Amino acid sequence: MPFNHLSQWLRRKGVWVLLAVVMCAMLVPGKALAAGNDFNIQVSPSPLVVTLTPGKQQTASLTIRNLTNHPETLYPKLNGFTIDKSSKDVRLQDTPPVGMDQWITFKSPSITLAAGATQTVDVVFNTPNNVGFSYSLAITLARKQDNVIDKDGVHLQGAVAVFCLVNIDRADAKRELSISSFKANKSQYQYLPANFTLTVKNTGNIIDQPKGTLYIQRSYGSNKPLTTMPINTGSNYVLPGTSRDFASEWKSGFPAYVKGADGKQHLSWDWKHLSDLRFGRYVAKVVLVYNDGHRDVPLVASYTFWVIPWTLILILLVLAAILVAGFVGWGRLIVSGTKKVRKYAHRK
Repeated sequence: MPFNHLSQWLRRKGVWVLLAVVMCAMLVPGKALAAGNDFNIQVSPSPLVVTLTPGKQQTASLTIRNLTNHPETLYPKLNGFTIDKSSKDVRLQDTPPVGMDQWITFKSPSITLAAGATQTVDVVFNTPNNVGFSYSLAITLARKQDNVIDKDGVHLQGAVAVFCLVNIDRADAKRELSISSFKANKSQYQYLPANFTLTVKNTGNIIDQPKGTLYIQRSYGSNKPLTTMPINTGSNYVLPGTSRDFASEWKSGFPAYVKGADGKQHLSWDWKHLSDLRFGRYVAKVVLVYNDGHRDVPLVASYTFWVIPWTLILILLVLAAILVAGFVGWGRLIVSGTKKVRKYAHRK
């Protein structure tokens, strides 16, 4: 997400705004496709991220692009949404969060785009003085209710939704993260990959985006890690009072399990990676850093695991045993032959 300048501004202000929501399979953020490609609208940015000042009017813009070969007329609307705690599915609600439609409006009630055209939709925020720390809602752009796509007996209303992520620039905002757990799916591996899960909890009152690095090293205090992996490559967010899991995978080993074209894992013996043979004790160490508005706060967790390629070791032991037996056999044969030669020479 192109939010570098916004993030830097937020750090200086000591307030973090961004909200964490991921669209599920039933709705992809910023883009909608319907049967026969009859409805194809793209919206950016997705999500729309704004920082608001209490008592001040501000405007943000969405860029709408019509990717079809016919004109479209769309009507913007505010919607609420819920997130299922277990499945993490997102469900849109027909009405916006209570009271937000009183201070969030659109400059124009509709927008008409020619085929292939691009226009903007201005969202106006008349922020009250008595507002909270952060808000989240969805903005939908839809055809009229009676203008549906009808194909194969399926009736769909053409619509696209983008999340609007709002934070209020308040001096008493609390930004705080904690690591609930950090673990691997095994304590011992025969071959890589090794899969790790980091659980981060947002104990503050604003939405935050965890960032950090996972180090694989031989010991906890090592200053020369074998490899590093970024945390939260998907740029996901954690809501206040909730936790989120972040997965990482260490797969640079020899041999290693890889996923084939059939989707199943098989052991790969890529001899170009012979130097990546793994054996022994390793430490996975994760370091997160967030700014609490005053200073950078580090969070550290670690997990110790082993990589022991038993099958490979057994094969090597068998080969070593065969070689030793061969050397012993040849040695005995040579000794026996030498004795016979000496005995024969002595008789002569």
